[in-house]
This record gives sequence, C-alpha cells and structure tokens, in this order.
Amino acid sequence: MYSLKRLFITVKTQIDGMVDDFENHEAVAGVAIKDLEDWRSQTRIHQHRLQKMIAQFESQLAELATEAAMWSVRAVKARETDEQKALECVRRMVRAEQQSKLVATQLQATQQQHAQLATDLASIQNQLHTLSTQKAVFAARQNRIQLQSGLKSGRDNPVEQAQKIFNRWEEAITGAELTSPEPINTDPFADSFAQEEDALALKILLDELTAKASPAKNVAVKTDPEQGN
Repeated sequence: MYSLKRLFITVKTQIDGMVDDFENHEAVAGVAIKDLEDWRSQTRIHQHRLQKMIAQFESQLAELATEAAMWSVRAVKARETDEQKALECVRRMVRAEQQSKLVATQLQATQQQHAQLATDLASIQNQLHTLSTQKAVFAARQNRIQLQSGLKSGRDNPVEQAQKIFNRWEEAITGAELTSPEPINTDPFADSFAQEEDALALKILLDELTAKASPAKNVAVKTDPEQGN
C-alpha cells in the first residue's frame, strides 16, 4: 500500500512539474469560452427585448392606422355642419399619420437590429462550437505530451515504478509458496492401507529377485568341478 501511495505521489509530482513548465492554455481557453458564452447570453437577452419592442411598435402602428381612419371619417361627416370641427378632425388625422410614420421608422430600425443580432448569435454559436472542439483536441494533445514526458523522464518512470511494485509482489507470493510446509496427512485409516500396499509391493519385488536368483544358483551347483569328483 505504501509503494502504491508513493507511486501516485511521484506521478502527481511529475505532472505538476510539467504543468508549471507549460502555460495553462486549457484554463485560459476555458475562460475565453466562458466569456463568449456570457456574450451569447447577453445577446439573447437583448434579442428578446428587441422582439418585444417590435411587437409593441406593430401594435402602435395598428392603433394609429385605426385612429387616422376614424378621424378621416369624422372629418367628412363634420364638414356638413361645422367646417371648423371638420378641420380639427383632419388635424388629428394628420397627427396620427405622422406618428405612424415615426413608429414605422422605429419599427424598421428595430427589425434591422433584431436581424443583425440573429446573425451575430449564429456566428457566436458557431464560434463556440469550434473553440470547444479545439479546446478538447488541444487538451488531449497536451496531455499526451505530458504523459510521454513522464514516461521518458528516466529514474521515476511511472510505468517502471508500477512494474517494479508488481514484480516485488510476485516475488513475495512465490517466496511464501516455496517456504510453506507440506500438508501433513492425519488419516490413520488411509495410512494403514498405504503401509500394507507398500509392504506387498516390497514382498513381490523380493519374490521376483529370489526367483531370478534361484536358477542361477542351481546351475552353479551342477557345474562345480569339485562336486563332480
């Protein structure tokens, strides 16, 4: 356990050192992307406000058109009985039409801003997608460089350290296996059969040896010259 902990500390120290050697581009890029996301959020809020303004202007235009038409009708009717009253109706009709032109100009400008924001928002979204993809790719490439640097660092190579730990583990297990005592058979009943079988095997072997030796002995006795005399 201590060796594993030491290995992790070694690897972390190497990575921290390599990070110190590199400017933390990933963090800086993350901040830039966050700023762009905030900009996108503000753009969406402003776009929503413009949409509400467009709706209000369109409503005002409809009301002014209705008002101008109403004063036009009243002017025609009033002229038959009171020309001054009819002229006042005309004056109010003209004022409604002038206000309508002003609101129409404001509506057009707001619609243009809204359309431009839609274009800007699409551009921001595309840029965010591109930058997020680049950030992930660049981070992976930099991490690979850092890992390769760690593997090539020599004495504290984390792969070699890990292999040494497992080698020592295997040696400890092998040593324990070799020094472990053999299990002792404590079954007397089985031992008695084994002893009888061993004794029988020895007797059979003795009989075979005796049988082989007996003919040779007889032959020697018959050919002995002294016995022949």
